[in-house]
Amino acid sequence: MLLSKPGDRKRRSLPTHPWVRPYLSSYNPPLVMALPVNWSRDGKYVLLRKTGELWYMAWPFRDSKPLIQGASVVRGAQFSPDGRWIAYGSNESGNMEIYVSPFPAMTSKWQVSSGGGQEPRWRDDGKELFYLAPDGTLMAVPATAGSSFEAGSPIALFQTHRRQPVSSQDLFSYAVSAEGRRFLVAAKIDETSSVPLSVFLNWGAELEK
Repeated sequence: MLLSKPGDRKRRSLPTHPWVRPYLSSYNPPLVMALPVNWSRDGKYVLLRKTGELWYMAWPFRDSKPLIQGASVVRGAQFSPDGRWIAYGSNESGNMEIYVSPFPAMTSKWQVSSGGGQEPRWRDDGKELFYLAPDGTLMAVPATAGSSFEAGSPIALFQTHRRQPVSSQDLFSYAVSAEGRRFLVAAKIDETSSVPLSVFLNWGAELEK
């Protein structure tokens, strides 16, 4: 797995399989099956998903430490723009909901979703938090994320028809612009109206004619 931080031209490889054990010695503790999720803007920290738990690693020291451990599953963690807060999805209540906690203390948490949620995304100024409801509706939550955190009531924006994830590394199905007004959604394609895929064989010979 390749990992790079903002402003860094070098791409570093994070080992994710047991057969790459020779590369594990530089990480403390070893990052077997650790999936990088999000970098802080200052490039000092990276969030890691490790078998459903949430960890973080300080760069370049490569010391990984747990943030959330237990029976619950944590998904889609994202640093706030100022790096003081983390928004994440967790099923600790029995349903996947969106929470916000201070980083790295994680001493408190606020549930910002209502009726389920996943895939949290921050607006570039940290004043709004977006997430997807269980029925695919894109929701927006007014937020104040500075020295303290406050959240308003969720507001429904529009219905999406997002595609289903194709792997465990497929973490997000949408992106939001810096000002929070434009969205790019990986939508599900209607197979009845999709264009058939054509495969050309021996195309090099056709060019020589």
